[in-house]
Amino acid sequence: MVNAYSYSLEQQILQRGSSLVCRDEDLCTQVDQLLRDGDARETHCLGLDPLLEMEESLKASAADSGRAEARGGLQGLAKAFEVVEQAAINLYLGPWRKEYQFVKMYSGTFTHFIKPVLSESQVERLFGLLGYQLSSRHQQLRLQPSRVGRASPDDLLRLACAFFLARRECRLLLAALGKRAGESQWELGVVRERKKGNSLQVTLDNAKRKLDVSEPLFEGEEEVDLYT
Repeated sequence: MVNAYSYSLEQQILQRGSSLVCRDEDLCTQVDQLLRDGDARETHCLGLDPLLEMEESLKASAADSGRAEARGGLQGLAKAFEVVEQAAINLYLGPWRKEYQFVKMYSGTFTHFIKPVLSESQVERLFGLLGYQLSSRHQQLRLQPSRVGRASPDDLLRLACAFFLARRECRLLLAALGKRAGESQWELGVVRERKKGNSLQVTLDNAKRKLDVSEPLFEGEEEVDLYT
């Protein structure tokens, strides 16, 4: 998967001159199929446990309001994973560039896409994988010297792919939830089922059985009037 991701990134740069996150439709389809039918824990094995991070974020959202905010929930997490994926790609392609030595935690991107869904400990943990460390000066994450704790090029490529898989997981679950997407308890429920290693269909069936208590007794029929 990392090799396929690397090849896609290379072709994207050569053909379109773009070093943005992966948008390869063929690769997305391949990953979605892998995630849909298999054990997600086996796919998310590249140094990141996105299901754990998703559960932590969604638990906070569910405890706060019972419903994810517009930028929160799985939708917000998908975007947050994309931002960190882009950070990994930037360091992989241009580790010498000065603008990549710091991540400003007060920037528009950070305040709009990271803070609403990731706690400070999660921020430290996820950006720490890339070699960043929280700096008290001016609310910044600072890239550590290579001899201290900076990720190697191979590590950065692997992590970029891991964050790509994480956002595809979010998109897959959102699509499967349909009208339930955005409801914190449902999003948290499917993530917890995925953590058990369930396929997408089993995940939905289990979540529906546990959370949907308002279904008619007989599928396809109206509510039954016992007195007539």
